[in-house]
Parts: sequence; C-alpha cells; structure tokens
Amino acid sequence: MDFTNKTVLLTGGGTGIGFALAQLLVQRRNRVIIIGRRLDKLQEAQQLVPALQIFQCDVAQPEAIDALFATLHTQGIVLDALVNNAAVLEMWDILKQSIPSAEIFNRLSINLAGPICLTQCFIRQADLKRKNYIINVTTEAAIMPVPILPLYSASKTGLSVFTQSLRVQLKNQPFVVMEVMPPPVESRMTTQDLRNSGPLVLAANFAAGLLKKIEAGKLYYAPGANAWQLRLIRRLAPNVGLHLVDKLSRQQLHAV
Repeated sequence: MDFTNKTVLLTGGGTGIGFALAQLLVQRRNRVIIIGRRLDKLQEAQQLVPALQIFQCDVAQPEAIDALFATLHTQGIVLDALVNNAAVLEMWDILKQSIPSAEIFNRLSINLAGPICLTQCFIRQADLKRKNYIINVTTEAAIMPVPILPLYSASKTGLSVFTQSLRVQLKNQPFVVMEVMPPPVESRMTTQDLRNSGPLVLAANFAAGLLKKIEAGKLYYAPGANAWQLRLIRRLAPNVGLHLVDKLSRQQLHAV
C-alpha cells in the first residue's frame, strides 16, 4: 500500500533521518508537519523543502505539546501518522562528569516522556474510521545498552517497552504501531557530537528503506547487522556481551 495523501507529524524533522524521511513523504504527496525546539533549524529545512509545515515545539515541555495539539485542532488539522524521531544523546561517565539535574530530566523527557505525551495526544485526536500510524524510533541499545551512553540507552529502551505495550493495547483498534531501530546513521549527532569513527549509513538510504517497510505494513524495522548480533549475545552471554559493547563503543566513540 502506498503511503500517500496523509497528514504526518514528525519530530526531529529538521536534520538526519527525520529530514530525509520528511523529504520522501512530501514526494509521496503527504502533508508533513515537522516540529522542533529551534525555529532556525526548522526554517532551514523548510527552505530546502518548501512544502514542509513547521511548528516550534519543545517536546520536553508538556505545556508546549498541549499547545501544539490545541493549535492543530483550531486549524482543523487531523493527523494520520506520528513519527517520534527526535532524540538527544551524550557520552557520560558518571565518575568523571556531572550533569545538572535539570539537564538529566530534560534529556530523558525529549527521548521518552515527550514521545509518550505526543502519542497520547495523537490517539485522542485520531479519526478512528481510518488507519492511523504511530512510528517510534528507538535504538539498538534497547537490545543491549551502551554503558557510555546511559541516559540515551535507558530512555530509548523505555520507549521500546512503551511501543510494545501500546501495540498490545491498540491491537483491536485502527492503529499501526511500529518500532524502528536504526543502525548508526550519518548525521551531525554521530559525526560531530559523538565523533563516531565506525561505518555510518546514509540518512536518505535508511529513510527509503523505512518507508518501504511502512508501506509493507511491517511493525518492526532493524536493518543493521548489529541488531541480530546483539540479540544473540544477549541470549548466550549477556554479561560478557555488555562489557564487550562497552569496550568497543568507547573505542569507536573516542570516549576516555
């Protein structure tokens, strides 16, 4: 089934996977609304793809989410699909570095509480006479955590659990609940923020593969070789595997 003529709300749509997916969705004649904290980044994306609609919204702030959906309601916009893609991550060795408590809460909210609130708002406004889509972008770290990325691993694992729970709750309703676990994708986050020296997938290629899986009705997409390897390690030797992931990730991310 072609994914066309739908109204899509996409978080983190200004860069990386989100922007690549937004471009493809627009090409498929979808109405795409991207939201983010920084208006300048949203405007840059809109300049590149003028058909995009933009709303400034910090998903770490509950009042901003409520205001967003109130605005959509006032404008008569009913969403068909929600893509929870926005995320932040950090290298954090708790023995060597302190993060302000407020910043910890903010990061966890962007990755977990925000998507949950957005999902609830989306479900409440959905037209139950047609199919609706909830697409949550989690991480391979939900299979085996990356110890040097503890907040990211913990919050995205939480989103994975929420996605699985939601799928059961909505099994008899017109909702498709999909979980996406990307491999390392080339983006500012991976190349600049994390200085990832490992192989990276082009965002456009990943987005194209994801859209094919959405159209095929798949509920899970984890194309990276790491995903099945991590599942095998978790089943056979979880403790050894965890320490191996820690060692390899520190080397790949140039963590001290």
